[in-house]
Amino acid sequence: PHKSVVASTGMFRLLGFPVHVRPGFVMMMVLIVVLYCDAYGLWLAGALAAFTLLHELGHAVAARRAGAHAEISLNFLAGYASYVPTRPISRLEHIGISFAGPGIQIVTSVAILFAMGADVTTPSSLDGDPATWAIFWAGPVIGLFNLVPILPLDGGNIVTTALDRVLPGRAQRVMLWISLGLTLAFCVVAFTNERYRGFVVVVGFILVSQLQMLGSTKEPVSPWHAADDALRAGKPQKARRIL
Repeated sequence: PHKSVVASTGMFRLLGFPVHVRPGFVMMMVLIVVLYCDAYGLWLAGALAAFTLLHELGHAVAARRAGAHAEISLNFLAGYASYVPTRPISRLEHIGISFAGPGIQIVTSVAILFAMGADVTTPSSLDGDPATWAIFWAGPVIGLFNLVPILPLDGGNIVTTALDRVLPGRAQRVMLWISLGLTLAFCVVAFTNERYRGFVVVVGFILVSQLQMLGSTKEPVSPWHAADDALRAGKPQKARRIL
């Protein structure tokens, strides 16, 4: 589960779930419209807003079915569905919650494109229409991207949950280091290859998220325990500084 604790521009309820709209989310939509200044920008901003909400709603509904209280936050470059279990949730249920978001996003967007007469198997044929091109990127492309097996993406959470069976208690930290290595490798590729340079901002956001998660997985150490360890090691001055 993900949580975002920042000031909210507004809150409404959807299907019983609290939905918090953060300032960054509104700024991102405005930024997209301003940057493109055309019909595609309007369609892309609208499609991203709709599919991000739908994606997080998929997580929230799956969490509620698993017996958890869930809420949704929409922020800059990302949405978050946080949930608090009311009973023990199995690994399979956790995997189902992680998959529900991108799953409903991909299925719904492909169905919409199909209803519009678009052929999703040949993306180049969608380029001429701003609406279908925007829905294609905001729907199936971002939905599939979320299934890439790195944290904090849904694919990474799915792998972490499965890995916890073999490495109980250590799975997230191991997966974080793997994710960090893969993301850094892609950063090098993005900077050296012009074809992937447009992904630098998104990859940078993922990298920052990984570093934050890595810091939060460290075991907290009480200063009293640290001072006691220093005294036992014969370092009273260090113990004094800690206290």
